[in-house]
Amino acid sequence: MHIRKTSLSDTEDILRILSDASASLKALGLDQWQNGYPGRKELEADIARGESYVVINEEGNVIASGMISMAGEPDYDTITEGSWLTESSSDHPTYAVVHRLAVSRTAKKRGVASFFFAEAEHKARLVGMKSMRIDTHEGNTPMRSLLTKCGFHECGIIILRNCEEGRPERIAYEKVL
Repeated sequence: MHIRKTSLSDTEDILRILSDASASLKALGLDQWQNGYPGRKELEADIARGESYVVINEEGNVIASGMISMAGEPDYDTITEGSWLTESSSDHPTYAVVHRLAVSRTAKKRGVASFFFAEAEHKARLVGMKSMRIDTHEGNTPMRSLLTKCGFHECGIIILRNCEEGRPERIAYEKVL
């Protein structure tokens, strides 16, 4: 398995993976990712910024997709019911962000998401980031368990300003590098 930047030719594979992820979240009874988000628009914007990555299996197939950014996340500037482990703002971030991580249903339970996080951490360390941050829906227990397994700590609640669906509150996590 390896990770590489996403190309536009990966778009249809990624949209299928996002559809798988949406179905998994729906099966959990969540309102997250149920109205077409994330979709082509978000994916193409991530690719244009050079922040979209795919995981490729041994057969050369795209089995996961996610966004890794070093540019900061304005929604993370305000956290309630806790605090971040490191001091940083989106104006001068010292943290990397992972968003929109999704694994193909055919590759679940094979360590793909853990691999993605490890690669994101490696990329963050290379550019001198002090931590990694991520958020997820309160009811996304599989992701919350994975984050804990990967060394992330629950820090509090953030509010998504441009939430396109459901409740905007998300559980915020951080891992010090």
